[in-house]
Amino acid sequence: MQLVLKMKKTINIKLIVSFILFTILALAAVGLILWQGLQPFFSSIDIFSQGPQKIVKKITEKARALDGVYINRLDEEKYPVAVMIDNKYEAMPWSGLSYANFVFEAPVEGGLTRFLAIYSTDREIEKIGPVRSVRPYFIDWAMEFGAILAHCGGSPKALAEIQNSEKIRSLNLDEFSENFYFWRAGDRFAPHNLYTSSDRLDRARDEKLDSQKLTFSSWQFKDEAFESERGDTKQVRINFGIYKSQDAIWKYDKNKNFYVRYYGAKVSQDDSGSLILAKNIAVMETDIWVIDSLSRRKITTIGSGDALVFQDGLKIEATWEKKSQDERLRFYDKSGSEIQFNRGTTWVEVVSELGRVSSE
Repeated sequence: MQLVLKMKKTINIKLIVSFILFTILALAAVGLILWQGLQPFFSSIDIFSQGPQKIVKKITEKARALDGVYINRLDEEKYPVAVMIDNKYEAMPWSGLSYANFVFEAPVEGGLTRFLAIYSTDREIEKIGPVRSVRPYFIDWAMEFGAILAHCGGSPKALAEIQNSEKIRSLNLDEFSENFYFWRAGDRFAPHNLYTSSDRLDRARDEKLDSQKLTFSSWQFKDEAFESERGDTKQVRINFGIYKSQDAIWKYDKNKNFYVRYYGAKVSQDDSGSLILAKNIAVMETDIWVIDSLSRRKITTIGSGDALVFQDGLKIEATWEKKSQDERLRFYDKSGSEIQFNRGTTWVEVVSELGRVSSE
């Protein structure tokens, strides 16, 4: 009798073990079938190539409208703020320029250029500047983003334009009238010592805007070219006029697929030690006139013209178009297709003729 009970117990254990093994194998087979079926789906949305490394793109991310960089889908993109930044020797090193998402560089008086740096970053930036005065053409570029415009005074025509436009006036952030958004540093001489910060710009957003919903349309962006698809353009040089030291020099790093700004033979850095980098450089040719005894410029911003776009180590012959102050500046290739830009910071360089641009 005991022998029969032992045999039944052994048989039951074997049945239980067999059932468990069968269940495990069945679940594994189902899992394998599901993975094979869904793998193309995950591959198409989760992984993209960015330069020499593979970066995981989660389905919880979205592209930032200003520069195409991926951010958390649940985060609201910050409303853009445009800051006029000095580009005179006494202003160097700059502060916070390396964090700009988008930059315009154009001539001003005295054979110099000035930057309109546009920020939509969530990074904390303790110091941005030196902040300088505005010109009418910089207003046109700031308004295509509907951006708050931070500056310190401006030319008579620029100040008149701000005063005569309710929209621009509502977005105006002038140190002369709202100095609590700025401060003067004690280690530099005026006018190269005025600064703002991300905290003060955040405060300006909250206090000046009823709604922080974005009002501008995005460019088209693409993932970066593989290294084998990149070109061999090593350097781009833009001659703005009088002083050779004011030339914008960009050297291309093929491995990292970005352009590094140089000041003469020296690499350009801000005061944090961060390099001034660009993923794309767009050069637009337009009419530029000297209009007064102080050599102030008038620059055509609305219309169209020839352009060059440098990205992925390649030079693309292009055209530019901007239909109105509120509409985006856009670039098209020779076939008429809108150019797709690499995700990251774009610098737009403004010249009177493309003959001022050399690349090698």
